[in-house]
Amino acid sequence: MNTWIRCFVVGILHSGLGLAGPAEGASNRVLFLGNSVFYYDGGVFQTFEGFCAADGLDYQAFSQWRQPENAHGIEFLELGRIPLNLPEVAAKEAIHSLIRSGDFDYVILEARRPGYLVPDWVERDAELDRGDSLPYEENLEALEKLHRTIVGSGAETVLYMHPGFHELRDWKLPLAQLYGRMQRDLESMEIGGKRHDVMLVPASFLWLDALNRFDLETWYANPGHGAALARYASGCMLYAYLTGKDPRRNGFRELPRAWDVSVDVRAEYVSEQDAEWIKNQIWFYYSTR
Repeated sequence: MNTWIRCFVVGILHSGLGLAGPAEGASNRVLFLGNSVFYYDGGVFQTFEGFCAADGLDYQAFSQWRQPENAHGIEFLELGRIPLNLPEVAAKEAIHSLIRSGDFDYVILEARRPGYLVPDWVERDAELDRGDSLPYEENLEALEKLHRTIVGSGAETVLYMHPGFHELRDWKLPLAQLYGRMQRDLESMEIGGKRHDVMLVPASFLWLDALNRFDLETWYANPGHGAALARYASGCMLYAYLTGKDPRRNGFRELPRAWDVSVDVRAEYVSEQDAEWIKNQIWFYYSTR
């Protein structure tokens, strides 16, 4: 090979053309696959994108939900609600098609309602049943099917540890163990002849910590959904885990707007003191993962 051709080939590889990887500056596309855990009253998307934009990073958040009155820059894919347990999610071909067709870099999953995850002998309040117990193996098989589709599409699987109902506080740590077990089992799978990392985002731990600092009414809008401050914290945590960036160096403090609030309405902000605590706690988790 003459010198000119050799230099040309090396230049292509170093420039990121051809098979060397995505072009520098390409947008990172993130699919949030879940119902109210990500979507409720403005969701976590706006904060996630806000932190990324404040850091000069191009990350786009996508939801499978139908578009609300005001999208606030988030793209909605019009699939609507997904089922309440993992086997029914994994059995829905439209979800797999959505993952394959979106050219996503990350797909964020959560293990759906906790009643389907805990053993059947665990005592539960009828009003907080949250589903009938399913064997761990059945839930794992469903996650494996979704993980295989995600990896096959070229994306990375992200497991978001659902914070859940504040009344179910005794369930939080056992459920966290289940999430850790799921992560390990998914990472032990071979797809295309190799194993693939699965990112675990421990939002449930962050919300438990917050209840030692904030009043229940400040953190929860209702028993199952976070107030704007909690959703800001979750968006910040996702920013830190997906980008690896230290949120303490990022000044973004805008709270998410509800879907029925116009962009013309003046924004509200987290106090500097509360934002500092949230960012410090998130970086503590990230640094010790």
